[in-house]
Amino acid sequence: MSNHLAQMAPMPVHGNTDDPLWRKLWNAYEPVITALRRIPLVADVEICGGMFGITAQLTDGSHLWISSVEELPLDPTEVEGWHVRRAHEDNPTVDELVYNSTADGEDSQHGNNVVPLIQAITTFVTERRLAPKLIDVISVQLDGVTKDHQRISKHVQGPFDERHAAVKEYGYATHALTEHGWRRIHEQGGFDWPLTIWERNGAIVTVYLAHVGQVSA
Repeated sequence: MSNHLAQMAPMPVHGNTDDPLWRKLWNAYEPVITALRRIPLVADVEICGGMFGITAQLTDGSHLWISSVEELPLDPTEVEGWHVRRAHEDNPTVDELVYNSTADGEDSQHGNNVVPLIQAITTFVTERRLAPKLIDVISVQLDGVTKDHQRISKHVQGPFDERHAAVKEYGYATHALTEHGWRRIHEQGGFDWPLTIWERNGAIVTVYLAHVGQVSA
């Protein structure tokens, strides 16, 4: 559902973050908010005229309003299903239902289960291209052991947000090993995800491309 290596969307910036009620709601609905931020969507808790809800900002200026039968209760265990709509503050024609697991909704079988809620939101924003595009971040890594069984671990180069740049640096790193007397004893992955194992005087090291996270494009 979500990638724990993914860059998380930033916290909202406004004057309510120190308000006890805002913090109580933020903490109460943290599982939903964190999942939204991992999509990654900037999520917030809205307190407007006694109406509580979660918002998630989309790339076209619209947003998702996440509530329940009416507003969200202070206690998330009292949620009677989830109701999600897409809206736009400056364009009232943007108004569409995204998900409804309340008693009368098409997704009522899921009730207050958070997993199908986030899956539905992820599918919606991905198909509409309303979430920031993510790029894999890759580093060249070396790990192994000396002949005395001491661990070797070295970040060689990176991180890179382009695979061909990471593969190029991987080539430089493995060429340097050859020049320093290391012998390649295993190779796999080709150009897509290369990995090689090297030996010298009883020491063994593995050089590979490591996925270290994601960033927004």
